[in-house]
Amino acid sequence: SRKEIIRQAKEEAEHLLQESNAKIENAIRTIKEAQAEKEKTQLARQELTDFRNSVENITPSKQEDNIVRKMEMLRQKQERRKGKKAANPDNHLLPASKIKPVVEGDTVKIKGQSTAGKVLEITGKNAVVALGNIKTTVKLERLEHAHAGSVSINTEITKNSFVSNSTQDQMYEKKLEFKQDIDVRGMRGDEALQAVTYFIDDAILVGIDRVRILHGTGTGALRTIIRQYLQTVSGVKHFEDEHVQFGGTGITVVDFF
Repeated sequence: SRKEIIRQAKEEAEHLLQESNAKIENAIRTIKEAQAEKEKTQLARQELTDFRNSVENITPSKQEDNIVRKMEMLRQKQERRKGKKAANPDNHLLPASKIKPVVEGDTVKIKGQSTAGKVLEITGKNAVVALGNIKTTVKLERLEHAHAGSVSINTEITKNSFVSNSTQDQMYEKKLEFKQDIDVRGMRGDEALQAVTYFIDDAILVGIDRVRILHGTGTGALRTIIRQYLQTVSGVKHFEDEHVQFGGTGITVVDFF
């Protein structure tokens, strides 16, 4: 009938209207979400740009990045050493009454070093130690007993403690010729750090008591880097500024055990 047709037409029109409204609302929601997402993206990009700029302001060169990485490596190395000491306590952690004194024939190592040697002779507070093909005189307080598995022991030492006089003379001459000052002024941070590392290793090996590192004043960057490194060296007893009359803060004086 006519009424039925009109009713159906109204229902279809109403359905189409509802469907259209739903599509319109969905489209509006999609547009709003897209706009919000776009704003989030723009905000994230801006934050990234700001962060990059701040990082570039803090570390303007690859050189400083290298220094930071090296100092972090040194810090981690020191942490590993502490971990090993905690797992395998050494003599210096024991009460003084329980520390076994070093005597001739003992296998020992210099504190902070890994290579073991044999004590050939003890005179007063000093000991003559064979380290591989080198015989050197070391203060007893710088020696500790080597524990099996914790150091690399030269098999030739255990078989024969003889070291030629010529080798001993060469070591003595090296100690006499050792320059106790190093000048790293004008070097880049990583270059200075490497030079000081070799210098300190050599000083400990030949048994030097004190050295001086000339780094200058400038911005203080070299002084800071070098002192951070010295804090990681177990063979270093103490370090401080040189007397003001002889260089002051431009020179670091290092004493060894």
